[in-house]
Amino acid sequence: MRLRGAVKELDSAWYDATNNLMLTADARKALFEELLWEHRELAEAHDKCQVIPEASIDALKEQLAAAQREKDQLIQQHQEELSAHKTSYQELKSQLIQLGLDHAKVLKAAEADAAAKMDEALEDARNATVVLRAELEELAKARKGAEEKAARLEEEHKECNQLILQTDALAYRLFPDSQTYAVKKVNARRTVQGQANLAVPWTPNDHLDPLAWRGGAGYFLPNRDRLKGAGRRIREWQCSAARAGADSALRVACSWYPELDLDALTGVREGAETDLDPILTAKRQDRAYRIAEYAEMRTFIPPPPDVKDYLDEAEDEAEEEPLDDAGTGDVPPEAPAA
Repeated sequence: MRLRGAVKELDSAWYDATNNLMLTADARKALFEELLWEHRELAEAHDKCQVIPEASIDALKEQLAAAQREKDQLIQQHQEELSAHKTSYQELKSQLIQLGLDHAKVLKAAEADAAAKMDEALEDARNATVVLRAELEELAKARKGAEEKAARLEEEHKECNQLILQTDALAYRLFPDSQTYAVKKVNARRTVQGQANLAVPWTPNDHLDPLAWRGGAGYFLPNRDRLKGAGRRIREWQCSAARAGADSALRVACSWYPELDLDALTGVREGAETDLDPILTAKRQDRAYRIAEYAEMRTFIPPPPDVKDYLDEAEDEAEEEPLDDAGTGDVPPEAPAA
């Protein structure tokens, strides 16, 4: 077995050696062929060189010398142009540097000028803002004052209208016979103003027209008997005002002292310090006058069923006496102009 293996290995080695020898021979053959062809080309070139005359060689030398001179001339010209370009480049570089410096200087000056103008504009804007803010505050104050004044005037106008209505209502209660002529007067004024519907309720302006002459001398001078009872009504309103003031005082007292015994308050206690001490008296009166501001004076308060107002009968009798200069003429068909 070992011999067979050795023979097999020897056979493989022989085959490889033969194969390598063939490859080497082929490579040498190809190399020799290439060398042979190169030798042939060199031989042909050598033969051609042998046939070139001496004159051609001199001409070639002159051509080479001329080419060398032209080359040197071109090199020199190129060097001169390169030097000129370098000089021009240096000049351009210097100019660019100077332009850059000038540009930086101008830019710096422009930035400084712009910054100064910006600061000035900002300062002007701040000053303008302060001025505008002050003006706005003044306008706001003026507007607030105007609104408050308008509200106050509106409130006073409402109170005035309410007072007109209440006064005309009171005048109507005192002089009921004047209503017919008041209606005629108001309707006539509405007709002049072009108001078509005369049945709409009266406005405060409508009440002003009859109020200006309702109960006035122009209407009642012909018949002064209509004034009888006016004094009694005034005294009744005085008693009503006294009741309103007393009620306001008791409301204040009861609000602070809920356990106050109202049954004990039947009259003034004798020897009270608030009556004997002037300081306490003045303080009591001041507080009473301030409480009286909240008393309801515009609403008539009748007396209780078991209380009768003190009215001077002598004054009533004096009012009932006929006046010597009282006219007895008839009521005019229409009230005179106010």
